[in-house]
Amino acid sequence: MTTYARNSRLIFDLGMNNGDDTDYYLKLGYDVVALEANPALCAKASERFADAVEQGRLTIVHAAIWEHSGETSFLVNLDNDHWSSIDPGWAGRDDSTCERITVQCVTLPELFARFGVPYYLKIDVEGVDHVVLDQLRGAPLLPACISVEDCRFGFDYMETLAACGYDGFKLLDQSTVEGRTDAEHGHIFPAGASGPLGRDIEGDWLSYNDMVEHYATTVRDREGNRLAPRTRWWDIHCTRLT
Repeated sequence: MTTYARNSRLIFDLGMNNGDDTDYYLKLGYDVVALEANPALCAKASERFADAVEQGRLTIVHAAIWEHSGETSFLVNLDNDHWSSIDPGWAGRDDSTCERITVQCVTLPELFARFGVPYYLKIDVEGVDHVVLDQLRGAPLLPACISVEDCRFGFDYMETLAACGYDGFKLLDQSTVEGRTDAEHGHIFPAGASGPLGRDIEGDWLSYNDMVEHYATTVRDREGNRLAPRTRWWDIHCTRLT
């Protein structure tokens, strides 16, 4: 029987990038494991969050999450580091310039075994999010809350999450997050931030079926085509309600 880590005080930030989400999670009082494959971004985060690292509240893992451990090729996008990816098609969008490097790779079960199962799992790993979701299947203990960035496989993502037992879903329009204030924690969300999580997201939790219908009339049609301008982007959030 699957259980969920409701009482954990840990968050996994998979796809740390510039660390703005990690900053917010630390302000909320959570310990954070932040995974990032780009060595330059890891170095900057080590300086930015030196106190949290020293206090043991933040662990920065320089690695890419993948289907297996070991080493893999990773493409650092030199024009837009948000697009850096294991997937060449994803990383090289719009004929942008990339640098190929070799990085260590880890699996989600390995991270769970090393650090524990988090309360919240943020997945934003540019083109390989499905790899993370597939590794949730069959795990005896899962995060209480998960978010994953929308892409053309959004329907598949929600199906996988529902198969893992998640029965509450929300859709967060990230393009509306910039400039919002969390006064309680002294935080203003910068551009590109993932924003609030779990029950702090506005609106009621939707059932899987209602979420699929909402998504299909808001974000993408059943063939995966976007319904809204590319100036808007979404995260799919889920939790276990029962």
